[in-house]
Amino acid sequence: MLNLLLRPLRILAQALVGNDSPRQTAWGISIGMLVGLLPKGSLLAILLAMLLCALQVNRAAGLLGLGVFSYIGGSLDGLAHRLGSAVLTWSPAQGVFAEIYQQPLGPFWGLTNTVVVGQLLVGLYLFYPTYRTSLAAANYLQPRFRDRLMKYRVIRWLKGAEVGAQWGLER
Repeated sequence: MLNLLLRPLRILAQALVGNDSPRQTAWGISIGMLVGLLPKGSLLAILLAMLLCALQVNRAAGLLGLGVFSYIGGSLDGLAHRLGSAVLTWSPAQGVFAEIYQQPLGPFWGLTNTVVVGQLLVGLYLFYPTYRTSLAAANYLQPRFRDRLMKYRVIRWLKGAEVGAQWGLER
């Protein structure tokens, strides 16, 4: 129960004072942004979330980016629908989307949904600017936050609580 309540605080503390490089933090935020923008019912979102967990990136920053951009993605649904509708009705691409849909797992990719295609395009368009912005922010903020926050006993306790939870020491 305590683990459930402290998990968001631990994720935030790990994103700020983690031992990951600024590049790993920036990659985590960028992949989290891409997953956060996509509707979660598609196989594409699931595979990108698995990619976030499989790569050597800051997972805490990725989950933070996923959470933030999930809220932003909801407000972009109208734009994503118009953009996805334009792409799906574009005559040169219709054959490709029909071929994807005919594959065994084709319907589960969600590439026939206008919002999924639109959010994927928006996410791909914003991927590099998000990476560069988060890299600059991580280079500037991460050392400062790490030095200041590690002075507090609560932050050291939260980092230790994560290790204890992984070892099964929670009760």
